[in-house]
Amino acid sequence: MKHLLFLLLFAVYCIAGNGCYSYRIATNAQEGAEKAKVTAHNWFWGLAQSPKQLTTPDCDTLGSLGMSEVRVKTNLGYALLTVVTLGIYCPVQLEYKCSKPCPKNGIF
Repeated sequence: MKHLLFLLLFAVYCIAGNGCYSYRIATNAQEGAEKAKVTAHNWFWGLAQSPKQLTTPDCDTLGSLGMSEVRVKTNLGYALLTVVTLGIYCPVQLEYKCSKPCPKNGIF
């Protein structure tokens, strides 16, 4: 009985932990090593969003002018929340990598 319960919990964990779908946007910029994750929350079918505007403080401190890669992910748990609430609440996970800052040219 314990083995069956363990296998059932393990199967649920494996299914819920995997990504349901993922979108990747890449640019020609050289990517940095730092990856940041943010969870965005959409309410009422996208009419209200939290955060309204995503900021990238880690890219700003590097002096980077953009991002080299952005991923938008969801998983089974997020999808179930969206279905159970009939789309009223829809979380997504965003991952991004900052581009490397341009080298400084000239005399210092």
